[in-house]
Amino acid sequence: MAELAVFTRLDRPALIRGEWLDQQQALTTIIAGLLIKSGRRLDKAASDVMTEDYFDALEDMPAWTVREALRKWNRAESAQFDPKQPHDFKWAPQPPVLRKLAEYELLRVTGRIRQLQRLCDASALVEYSDEHRAGMLERLSNLFNRAADAMTRESAHG
Repeated sequence: MAELAVFTRLDRPALIRGEWLDQQQALTTIIAGLLIKSGRRLDKAASDVMTEDYFDALEDMPAWTVREALRKWNRAESAQFDPKQPHDFKWAPQPPVLRKLAEYELLRVTGRIRQLQRLCDASALVEYSDEHRAGMLERLSNLFNRAADAMTRESAHG
């Protein structure tokens, strides 16, 4: 399972727009795309502040999770966390929302890894023959009978 756990690490390269990028490069590319797509004209100071906000929110998330969260956002397939406040897919997700969506993608994979690990750790079901089962039931019956006899003798003497 260690082979699968590598997908949750931050030192794993991410494929972004056909290029393998390290974590920092990948997040920079993703965030730059978000700012460009926002449709708002941002001066340098506003752009720097927004970039910093996204980095603060996403720096400890594997880049592929952010990319997958955005892919689902762009397809209006993002998980809904609050049914009273549905996503407005006309706008780019704000940093905290994008973080929650990326965490959701990461949890899906880590949950699957745990599920596969439990499957690998499972022990095979032991099947006993009918003769073995009958013998064990007879032994158990004898134990119960002896215990019942002992209790009967004890209550007769006490």
